[in-house]
Amino acid sequence: MQGSLRSGRVRAFLVAEAFSAVGTWATFIAIWGYAAFEFGATAGDVTLFGVALTLPGVLLGPFVGTVIDRIGPRSSLGVAKVIGVVASLALLFADDFRTLALLSMVHGVAGAVTVPALQSLPPRLVRDEELARTNALVSLTDEVAIVAGPVVGAVAIGWFGFRGAFVLTAATYLLGILVLPIVQVRDVVVPASHERRPGLRDALEGLRLVARTPVLRRVVVAMSSVHLLYGAALLAEPLYVRDVLERPPSTFAALQAVFGVFLVAGGIAVARLGERVASFGWVVLGVGASGVTAIVYLGTPSIVVAFVGVAAWGVCTALLSGPSRTLLQRNAPESVHGRVIATDTMSGTAAQLLGILATGALISTLGVSAAMSVLGGVVVLVAVGLRRSGARAVAPVLVPEVVG
Repeated sequence: MQGSLRSGRVRAFLVAEAFSAVGTWATFIAIWGYAAFEFGATAGDVTLFGVALTLPGVLLGPFVGTVIDRIGPRSSLGVAKVIGVVASLALLFADDFRTLALLSMVHGVAGAVTVPALQSLPPRLVRDEELARTNALVSLTDEVAIVAGPVVGAVAIGWFGFRGAFVLTAATYLLGILVLPIVQVRDVVVPASHERRPGLRDALEGLRLVARTPVLRRVVVAMSSVHLLYGAALLAEPLYVRDVLERPPSTFAALQAVFGVFLVAGGIAVARLGERVASFGWVVLGVGASGVTAIVYLGTPSIVVAFVGVAAWGVCTALLSGPSRTLLQRNAPESVHGRVIATDTMSGTAAQLLGILATGALISTLGVSAAMSVLGGVVVLVAVGLRRSGARAVAPVLVPEVVG
C-alpha cells in the first residue's frame, strides 16, 4: 500500500528521525569533549576521531548498499539504530583513549548504514507526487540536528556529565527503533537483471550503475564537489576566524549558528517548494552558488560580509540534499536504490576527507582565504561544466515494478 506524507505514521517517523539525528550530533560533541577533557586529547587526536566517524562510510559504502537492497531500508535502519544504542551505552565503560576511538568507529559504522537506509525509504513510503517534499523533509531532520545537536549535547554534558550525555543519545536512537514498526513500506519486485550476484560484484553494482547512467553520474559529481568544499571548511573556518578576522572563538560559534539557522530556513523553503526544485538545474545552481558564497564568506576580512556570506551559504546548501536524492531515486530502479545512494554517500564522504587533506596543504602555501577561494572556484567550474553538459533530470527515466 502506498502511503501519504499526511499520514500520522509518516509524520511520527520523521519526528523520531529528527530526534535521532539530534542525538547523533550530540554524541559527536560528547565524544570530542570526553576525549579532550578526560583524556587530554590533542588537536591531532580529535582529528583522529573525525576520521574514525567518517572512514566507515568510505570503506563500507558498497557493502552497506547491498545490505539495504537485500533486507530493505527500514530493516537496515533498525539495525543501524541498534548499533547506535549499543555503541552509545558502551561509551559509559570507555576508560581509555583507545577504547573511545574504537567506539567512535562503531558509531561511524552506524552512520554509514543510517544515512543511505533513511534516504532510500521515501519512495517506499509515499506516492511519487509527494516524493520531492518528503526527501526535503528527511534532509530537514539532519539540518535541524546540525543546529540543535551541539546545543543538546552541551546541555546534556552540563546537566548529566559526559556519561549522562551518552545515555541521552542512546535514548534518541531507541525512540527511532520504537517508531520504525508503525511505518508502512511497500515491497519492491527485484527484476531478474538485478538479482543477487556473487560477493563483490553485487556490492559494486551501484558504482557501475552510476558510472554508466549520465544523470546519476552528474548528480554524484555535483554532490561530491560540494562535500569537498565542506571538508575544506572544517579545517579552514577556525583558522579563518583566528587569523583573518582576528576574532575570538565566540565569533566562530556565532558564524556556525547563523549558517545553521539559514540552512534550516532554506530547508523549510525547499520542502514547501517540493517538486518545483526537484530538478538537476536547481542542484547545479546550488553547487555553483555554494562555491561563490564560500568564497564570499571565507575570502573577506570583513566581519559583516562574512556573516552575510555564511548565511547565504546555508541557504544554498539547503538546495542540494533533498532534490539530489529525488533525482537519484527517480533515475534508478528501486531494487538498487540502496547501492546507488550508498555510492553517492561514499563519494561525498571520500571527497570531504580529500578536502580536509588538500586544504591543509593549500593553506600552508597560500593562506586561508586564498586557499578557500581556489577551492570555491573549482566548485564553481564544476557547476559550469555540469550546466553546459545540458543534463536534464526532472522526470524519472526508469519505472520499477512494485507490489503491495
